[in-house]
Amino acid sequence: MVLQMAPEQANIWGYANKGAQIEVTLKGKVFSAVATSTSFSADAVWKVTLDPVPPSGPFTITISSLSNGIHEVIELNDVLFGDVWVCSGQSNMAFEVKQAFNGTEELLKSYEYPNVRVFAVQQVESSIPFYDLKAVYQPWSQPTPETLGKDTATFTYFSAVCWFFGRDLYDHLKYPIGLISTNWGGTPVEAWSSPDALAKCKMTIKKYAWNEVNKEGYDFTKHEVGGPSGHSVLWNAMINPLINMTIKGAIWYQGEANTPSPNSYNCTFPAMIDDWREKWYEGTGGLTDKTFPFGFVQLCTSNSVKPGLIGNYPILRWHQTADFGYVPNSRMENVFMAVSIDLPDPASIYDPIHPRYKQEVGYRLSLSAREVVYQESYVTGSGPFPTKFALTNDTLTIAYDNGKANVAVVNNDGFEINCCPTAALCDVWYPSLIVSQKSASLITLKHNCTTGVANQLRYLWREYPCTYKNCSIYSVDNKLPGAPFILPLK
Repeated sequence: MVLQMAPEQANIWGYANKGAQIEVTLKGKVFSAVATSTSFSADAVWKVTLDPVPPSGPFTITISSLSNGIHEVIELNDVLFGDVWVCSGQSNMAFEVKQAFNGTEELLKSYEYPNVRVFAVQQVESSIPFYDLKAVYQPWSQPTPETLGKDTATFTYFSAVCWFFGRDLYDHLKYPIGLISTNWGGTPVEAWSSPDALAKCKMTIKKYAWNEVNKEGYDFTKHEVGGPSGHSVLWNAMINPLINMTIKGAIWYQGEANTPSPNSYNCTFPAMIDDWREKWYEGTGGLTDKTFPFGFVQLCTSNSVKPGLIGNYPILRWHQTADFGYVPNSRMENVFMAVSIDLPDPASIYDPIHPRYKQEVGYRLSLSAREVVYQESYVTGSGPFPTKFALTNDTLTIAYDNGKANVAVVNNDGFEINCCPTAALCDVWYPSLIVSQKSASLITLKHNCTTGVANQLRYLWREYPCTYKNCSIYSVDNKLPGAPFILPLK
């Protein structure tokens, strides 16, 4: 396995007879505990906190129990210390390594990464919180084609985005990475949120039947099992059992199941992040950072491969950022994002809603993490974002990233201006094409708002706004796409 390295401290816990004397030995030092009864487990539970350990290994950890004159010993072998990441969400996170483009080749490459360790939680739901996992697809293992799910049913394990993210981090950081895959296709954010998180958004516990309504417009039974939708049922069974374990952070790929009713997502998603952080901090006794880094993938597209369709995806993407358009922001601190809107795969054999370009998604997430989490100031982790507008009678000049961005213009499409007869907001939008790039960070649009008032500008406000890597705005270095937005022209 991988345990969280310094400066954090890792917990180890387990079960024994009540009153059993427990000794955990690591690097010659003994850590002691006594197994005690609890309200949440039929068995007595013990826990120890190890000293901070820098990235290193392998080690052997010995755990001994003395109870009623009986001495038992367990050894944990090949234990590494590094960064531990939890990977969660619905089907695009459950999407496996073998399902990605060149999946067979990627599985074989896994042998090259013995210091990246993987763990896959089995899909289980519960109406009450579990202290421990009921089942796993794969216990802690070195990566091989088999442990990454070469022969498993699709959409079970191991997550492609999780694997590529962790692999790319390892390639750069050069120290152990632990990856915990816990996800389920066709599930809403409410299923992954605790009752405390839902209460922050004035939601009460609600139960649904599995596959109650297929509102996403695709057949769950064709390529995946539609997961449970009941409030908190996956938090209870697939997240809460992990909160004793010290982690570095989490990544998330979910949102499709919330597009039928997206309006609450700007509350539920940030509230879930806040709550996970609080619960992990409490569960580890303050060992996991109270604001641990949280990354997510902004949605690509639905099954409706219709370039003109607006639909609900633009709203959901916007709400993923708490209506800022970028992260981190004042509502979502220490949060990072990979924009995937320019990675559609209309020919995907798993339906267009499941693009196979997961290597690119993992790479973009790792770049964003390097900038936000690992504070590498020389890394561009996100695409350009507008920070200032200058409006004339027929043009609009956009400044990106306070004049610091190096913008690459791939094509001149994707922008629309809201233009009304008066200053009151209305829903009349005109396409506005890029006509020039005045500098590395300034572009100018030509608009048709000559007889009204220009109120807002929106970009990529469609379910399927562009083809593969062919949106308008990218960063020059790293070729990262600018995120979609809807902003007032002030």
